[in-house]
Amino acid sequence: MAPKDQGGSDSRFFTTQKKGELHELRTELHSTDRTTKVDAVKKVIASMTVGKDVSGLFTDVLNCAQTGNIELKKLVYLYLINYAKSQPELTLLAVNTFVKDANDRNPLIRALAVRTMGCIRVDRITEYLCEPLGRALRDDD
Repeated sequence: MAPKDQGGSDSRFFTTQKKGELHELRTELHSTDRTTKVDAVKKVIASMTVGKDVSGLFTDVLNCAQTGNIELKKLVYLYLINYAKSQPELTLLAVNTFVKDANDRNPLIRALAVRTMGCIRVDRITEYLCEPLGRALRDDD
């Protein structure tokens, strides 16, 4: 008897990309169901990891950053770090999210926002990094 899948295997996100899948991903990224949205971002990250160009989903993925779900936020931030250099103007749209997250109650979200801002290689992001970084350095959490 074969062992059952424990649900932790994300290899299913690395299946080949079919024609029209970007449209399907875009639809899933706009879903109101949290699980569907997380799975869609995982598929985008998997495609990105194997070298497929998913930069066309930049604004759709960016909109997913407006969440309290830390798993989803981490995935979105990973995507933003990867595509920021090729989409610098659109990356600036994320600044408000980073600044808001840098003031979050949760120390993990604050740290994630500051770390992500520091990793993004867009010159104009650094001017917004100074204040949150200073607060993070004085943060007891």
